[in-house]
Amino acid sequence: MKAKKALVSILISSVAFFLFFFLPGQALRTEGAPAGYSVATLMQQDIGIFLNGKEFLLNVPPVMEKGRTLVPVRFLLEAMGAQVDWNGANGTVYIYIENLRIELVVGADTARLNGRTVPLDVPARIIGSRAYVPLRFVSENLGASVSWDGERRSVFITFGEALFDSGLIQKEVPASYKDLDLNVETYGIAVGDAAGKVLQLLGEPAREDGTIYGYRWWAYSQDPLNYLLLGIKDGRVVTIYSCGQEWKFGPVKPGAILQDLNEHFKTAGGLYVEETRIIYKLHLPTLIYDQIMVTFYYDSLDNNKITAIRLEDKGVAESRYALFFKYRSAQGERETYNLQRMREAEVADERQIFDLVNVERAKRGLSILSWHQLAAQAALEHSREMFIHNYFSHVSAVTGKALDRRLDDQGIDFRLAAENIARGQLDGIEVHHGLMNSSGHRENILNRDLRTLGVGVYRDCYTQNFVTEK
Repeated sequence: MKAKKALVSILISSVAFFLFFFLPGQALRTEGAPAGYSVATLMQQDIGIFLNGKEFLLNVPPVMEKGRTLVPVRFLLEAMGAQVDWNGANGTVYIYIENLRIELVVGADTARLNGRTVPLDVPARIIGSRAYVPLRFVSENLGASVSWDGERRSVFITFGEALFDSGLIQKEVPASYKDLDLNVETYGIAVGDAAGKVLQLLGEPAREDGTIYGYRWWAYSQDPLNYLLLGIKDGRVVTIYSCGQEWKFGPVKPGAILQDLNEHFKTAGGLYVEETRIIYKLHLPTLIYDQIMVTFYYDSLDNNKITAIRLEDKGVAESRYALFFKYRSAQGERETYNLQRMREAEVADERQIFDLVNVERAKRGLSILSWHQLAAQAALEHSREMFIHNYFSHVSAVTGKALDRRLDDQGIDFRLAAENIARGQLDGIEVHHGLMNSSGHRENILNRDLRTLGVGVYRDCYTQNFVTEK
């Protein structure tokens, strides 16, 4: 008979339900494409392409596919100073400029950016005897700005010092923050920046994490005290989360209190998403601008000090709320979603919750926890069961088992263990900050006698299992 194992207190986390109200309005319906519709079509010859204000003339027209412009690869890139190589044996275009390397495989819906896989809206194509590449993806990842003038039927590409001379980018305030009228500092990266700029400034991230929101997180977790997450979509930064020590939003910076925020800004109570005609109630201090949505996280148990910030492209933020309720929330429509991508998003939450626990411990000089895979499996099974059987408890409504028996089932011989659970938060970031604002869960996270952690996430259910083995 096994000796009885000691358990630290196990507390149930409060659920943050995001209330929403339907507004009157008729649902929109889109018609399918007409028969014979061609995905790729040649653009009209009268469409102009301008590079730093000078028109470039092609001897073959560019191509439109899914609303994206493809151009002959050597046309644009060599003019921008890039070296372009073509390997016909493997159907790959190689592009080099300064410290950036791009690999585009003909027909593939992903590209390689400095060895990292990134999604493409449209793949590279062979048309006639020429290799065509997506204009916006390649240009913006070489640090250029690309815009379309519908009236003049022209594509304008600006790069190098011309970006600053043209006023498209201001050296003091990033262009994507121009509607904020204040200085924003997030490790030199702004929402809207090209992925290539991120790699040049910060180097390779520790890992990539998937989401169901169309972007992938680049996790810079190498230094817990300067933890940074960047959401990358179509080769651009669309969201930034930082709980590090070097961010700044106008007069607000780490360690400021909520009163400081409220003295300078008017926070929003709800987010209206026109596509779904729903108002989502906001439970965190949030600022909503024309282009950007900014969320602040604070420590209610330490004088309401602001500890982290999230900046999002406003459209991406709206999508995050809408898709969470559609696919992950128990209140949603339970529509079928790609299970592999869903699991990838859940794993991202698991990793980020684990990271953020260690960020809190590092800030206080506590030992860093290591990952416990068997504890993570027990946590995942509990989260899955809570969601499927629609309950929220440390004791299984199906088997009657509590944490000690669930760990026993995994063969974990422990002397100390603890469990935190949460439900209803949009992602792992919000789960973590919610748990840190609850004294019992905070004690588990900061317990100096605990050594390992496993996290399991299933849809909107989250479980942390802390374990110190014998």
